[in-house]
Amino acid sequence: MTLFLEVSGWSFLTVPGPILTIVGSALAISLAFKNQQCYARFNDGLTLSGQVSTASLVLANRLMATIDNRDAAPEPGLREIFYRHFAWLTALRFYLREKRSWENTYDRGNVSFLARLPSPESQSVLEDELRPYLSDAELQKFKVHRGDKEALLLQWQYEAIKDIHSRSLISEFIFTGLAGALDELLRLQGGLKRVKNYPYSRNYYSIAVIVVKIFAAIVPFSLFPYARELGEPAGIAAWTAWLNVPLSAIVGWIFVSMEKVGENSSNPFEGNANDVPISSITRRIEIEMRVMLGEQTELKPIEAKDSILF
Repeated sequence: MTLFLEVSGWSFLTVPGPILTIVGSALAISLAFKNQQCYARFNDGLTLSGQVSTASLVLANRLMATIDNRDAAPEPGLREIFYRHFAWLTALRFYLREKRSWENTYDRGNVSFLARLPSPESQSVLEDELRPYLSDAELQKFKVHRGDKEALLLQWQYEAIKDIHSRSLISEFIFTGLAGALDELLRLQGGLKRVKNYPYSRNYYSIAVIVVKIFAAIVPFSLFPYARELGEPAGIAAWTAWLNVPLSAIVGWIFVSMEKVGENSSNPFEGNANDVPISSITRRIEIEMRVMLGEQTELKPIEAKDSILF
């Protein structure tokens, strides 16, 4: 573009600076709004994931304090409730890692990243992950269930505490508290699925992308006269005109990068570098709950790879 303008001398093709300023200002406002909303979605996903950790430990502590008896034989259903919760965490993280058509996992750069640093869920199968936690009958029911599979696991938890209450092992007050802990987990599951299943508004996404492309296209036409002006006092305008190339590239790159950063933060469970580390969060929950059960586990917290935590 710079070569064409310099050789042809068609200055009428250049874009006045005020036009670039107007478009740039509109673009900056649009990107600021979009990025703020995308960050809000990421923060919502992170907050809900952290609350899952808290709610899980609340449930575990209530179970241990009200059902487990260290001086006598432990309640047979306690371990099953814990392991069913591990199954719920596993099913939930696999669900959140599923691909959606509007997500960025199909972008060339993200495809390359995921091939180099795949998420734990992409390297295993849900059924194999659930087998240590569920009985064969439960696993089969889970596989054939046509509705919300994660909610089915929580439904079994409700039934388990109801059975314990019916055998008069816990009081009505304790039963209500345990049911309330499950209610909170169900609410958090709904919040996480809301973030996963409903994308950032596509009209705001589209207008931002369109304006970025328009802006990047007119930048070289607008900065060209200013690049020439830099060298006119010294008589080297023909040389300084080529500064239009790096200046245009820098200005365009800034706005394109801002748009990409926002877009890559809008879907916080894709498994990309900037996503919520749901795999690590659920692993830590399982380790803590196994310790409460008094189990010796070989599970270890997931470690970051290349400063990326899944």
